[in-house]
Amino acid sequence: MENQKKELGQRARLLKSIVCSRKALSLNGGIQKIRLGGSGFFRSHLEPDMLNLSWQNLVLGVVGETIEDPSVGTHINGARVVDKGKHYPVFKIELWIDTKDPTVREKLRVRLAEAISSGLPPNSKLANPKFEWKDHS
Repeated sequence: MENQKKELGQRARLLKSIVCSRKALSLNGGIQKIRLGGSGFFRSHLEPDMLNLSWQNLVLGVVGETIEDPSVGTHINGARVVDKGKHYPVFKIELWIDTKDPTVREKLRVRLAEAISSGLPPNSKLANPKFEWKDHS
């Protein structure tokens, strides 16, 4: 797996994936919650500074529960960014949830897009990210 890691930035740091999970993802049933739902994801080549800011926004939104919509309850289990590129960095940014309800997914998608793009230039790829949903079961 070592050969799948990519060099990022001027300091040639290596990244394969980073995960931020909530307490609900403990081994005592956390995996089951992920299987019940799915993940919203966005895939793109991103410059390191844009990737860093979008990841920071996502983590703060998950930890601070600002992406959650109180009208539909608590459904976010965690987030992940992973390099899916083969020859150059293509990052997949994911938000894991515990439901397949389309109403919940749409409300979270809107709030997720707002959170991730906060502070980014309006002409960036993440100014209006297009998140797709994937079921885990």
